[in-house]
Parts: sequence; structure tokens; C-alpha cells
Amino acid sequence: MIQADQDAWASHLAEYSALRSEINTRISLQHQVLALHMTAVSVVLSVALSGKSRWPVLLVIPFIAYTSSEILASLFRTVEGIAKYIDEELNPRVPGGLGWESWLVHQKPASEVQKMTHPYYLLFPGISIVSLLAVFSFVWSGRVSGHQPAGSFWMVISACPFAAVFTVLSFKAIRRLRAPF
Repeated sequence: MIQADQDAWASHLAEYSALRSEINTRISLQHQVLALHMTAVSVVLSVALSGKSRWPVLLVIPFIAYTSSEILASLFRTVEGIAKYIDEELNPRVPGGLGWESWLVHQKPASEVQKMTHPYYLLFPGISIVSLLAVFSFVWSGRVSGHQPAGSFWMVISACPFAAVFTVLSFKAIRRLRAPF
């Protein structure tokens, strides 16, 4: 083996190390987004449950779910792109290959049912659907009893379509993930 080959492999391994570090950073950011999402939803739920007149705040949850799911999807796409680059560009240049990235790129769920049962569907669009159903039940119970304040009723009625759109968008963001689930 000549010195030029050894230097080339060393540079490829250094590039691989830097890219793996970037992947680890993105995975850490994914965990932070999940923690922040669950914290924000918990705060909104606790505010909504703290008083009878605070239930319209539940309409914030679909927006939180949408933004969190889009950020998470972006981080997943970045990790996937880096892994694909390592698998297609660096792997052939290093004797023996590199391994993990080819595993990640080739992982796919066994079935559509398996993909649809992933907890991310509960964490993002699922919690949005629950909050929308809760808001609709509060609106309906207020209309039935006749004690619904006019201002909050019309605010909720006008905000519900936006919340529903954010719910659908968070579902689409999670569907676009190609992570191994």
C-alpha cells in the first residue's frame, strides 16, 4: 500500500468522523424537539384544565404539533441525506466499507400497518385530534346548555379550521419520515 492510498483513506475516515458527528448532533436535536413538544403540550393542557373558561387554549396544540413535527421531519431528512452520502460516496472509497449508513438507508417498515402504529402518530397528529375533539365537545356542551359566551364561541369557530389544517399538516410531516419505523 502506498502513502497516497493511506492518506486518501485517512482523509475519508476523517470526513466520515465529521459526518457521523453531525448525525449524532441531529439525533440529539430530535430528542430535544420531542422533549420540548411534550413539555409545551403538557403546559397547554394544564392551562386548559385549570379553569372552565380556558379550554379554547387547546386550539394551540395543533400548531405546536405541526411545528414540532416539521422540525423533526427536517432533522430526519438531514440525517438520511448525510447517511446516503456516506453510503454512496464514502463507503466505496474505504476498504471494508463503513456499515451503519447502508443499514439506515435500506431500512423500511414491513407493512403500512406497522408504520401507522408508530408513537409519533400519537405524539403529533393524535394529540391534535384529541384537542380538537375536546374543543368541539366544549363548544357543543355550551351550545346545548345555552351558557356559551358569544365571544369565545365565535373565536373557537373561526380558529378551528386553522387548527384542523395544522393537524393534517402534522400528519403529513410524520408520513414523510423515512426513518426505520
